Amino acid sequence: MTCASCVADLPSELDDAFSKHVFLHRALLKDDMIELFSDPSMINVNLDVTVIGNDGNPEEGTGVGVMREVLTSFWQLVYHSLTVGTQEKVPCIRHELQKTQWEAIARVIVYGVKRFNYFPIFLSRAVIASVLFGEGSIPSSFLLESFLLYVSQEERETILIALGDKFDPNDGDLLDFLSNFKCFTKVTAGNISRVIHELAHQELLQKPRYIIDCFVPILSVLRAFPAFQNLQVLQEMYLEKKPTPKKIIKLLNADPQNEPERMALDHLKRYIRSLDGQAVSQFFSFLTGSNVITCESILVTFSMLEGAGRRPIIRTCGPIIELPSTYQSYSELAEEFSSVINEKGAWSFNIV
Repeated sequence: MTCASCVADLPSELDDAFSKHVFLHRALLKDDMIELFSDPSMINVNLDVTVIGNDGNPEEGTGVGVMREVLTSFWQLVYHSLTVGTQEKVPCIRHELQKTQWEAIARVIVYGVKRFNYFPIFLSRAVIASVLFGEGSIPSSFLLESFLLYVSQEERETILIALGDKFDPNDGDLLDFLSNFKCFTKVTAGNISRVIHELAHQELLQKPRYIIDCFVPILSVLRAFPAFQNLQVLQEMYLEKKPTPKKIIKLLNADPQNEPERMALDHLKRYIRSLDGQAVSQFFSFLTGSNVITCESILVTFSMLEGAGRRPIIRTCGPIIELPSTYQSYSELAEEFSSVINEKGAWSFNIV
């Protein structure tokens, strides 16, 4: 499965959907989105979004790139305030969020998939599998893999050691891990695998059960999409949508016509290869407005900008990057890109 095939197979009910112009406030983005999608009809509306910046003025930019950035920002806010976990997040109960609000969040998921091929892959795959296929369909290996992405790096290493040949029932890290999850069972080599599986079940399926029940009737429509029809393709989708330097470089569509353009492109690829961790997601968001892969390619064109006015120009609706061909060295490009990406103002829609 590829991103291209996902897009090609999207249902067509949005083709005839009416458009609606809405205003979303940057400072209240999560709440505005939840309120907007509390209306079930929004799931089939082509939303024309204007974002009101923190200064009270409309941000510039129109088109699909704006909505991709809104979805990315919304889910970042959700991850920070409504979920727990590390690489993969599990939604958690909050007293101020009732059924209406969780159903609205589920509609944002459906809208993102149907309209923009956007799926929040940082949501626990075990939670999504339980929503789509039922708890009974999830094998122990799938649950453990998702649990390893839910816990911290240190806890992950502790689990793998405990499940391996170096199991030690008196290991301090293991005892701390069990205590953190309120497990007071005396573990042995014979029961450690079962205990860890029970903890995974507790954290990933039991605790978010109310939220899962809210999601089920709304997310069930996703099973019409190729990426959500069984556990295997769901796993593949999670992997394919995660940006990596190799995938980003493969998406670049460039046709340099001279040596300066070829050099600029080589510098850009080198810069992308230097990224790791959160920097990869941040860079991809800068290029496309999305922190997950939603596009088939990123068009690279070239400019002759130089001096104080030199900068990469990004059009996320394409997505298109207009790359200056006037860099004298890799370090010039790396410094300029890092400065632009890290500048908070670059994330407002001044260059869409």
